[in-house]
Amino acid sequence: MAESYPNRGKWRITKSGVDNLTLRVCVFTGTQTGVHTLTLNTVADLDAVSGVSIHSERVTLTGVTVTQDDANNRASVDCADLAFAAAPGVVAQGVAIYHEIGASDAQRELLSVHTTNFPKPMDGGLSIGVADFLRQS
Repeated sequence: MAESYPNRGKWRITKSGVDNLTLRVCVFTGTQTGVHTLTLNTVADLDAVSGVSIHSERVTLTGVTVTQDDANNRASVDCADLAFAAAPGVVAQGVAIYHEIGASDAQRELLSVHTTNFPKPMDGGLSIGVADFLRQS
C-alpha cells in the first residue's frame, strides 16, 4: 500500500493543530550549541542546555495563518513580524516558539528553535521578519 498526503490534508492537519495552540516566542542568549537537540520538550529543557539563558521578554505570535501551497505541495504557517524591546548588552542567539500550556517553563511545550541569521545584538531592540516559520510537506 502506498501513502500520500494531499495538500488539503496537509493544510487541514496543520491548521487544526495551530488553531488549538497558544503560540508565544522567547529569545535565548548565551550559545547556540545544543539548542537543536531533538529531545528538548519544554522551554525549561532549552534553558537547561549548558550555556543557554532564556531572556525575560516573551511575545505572543499574532496574525497566525495557515495556507495551502499547491505550487510547492505543502501547507505553510506564517505570523506577523516579531519585535522585542531594547536590551543593552544582550545578544540574542536565537528564538524559540512554544505552546503556552502552563504557568511555568517546565510546562511550556517547545515547538521550534530558530537560529538562522543569529546572533543579533538587542541594544536597539530586536525585529524579526517572519516568512513561514513552519512548512508541512
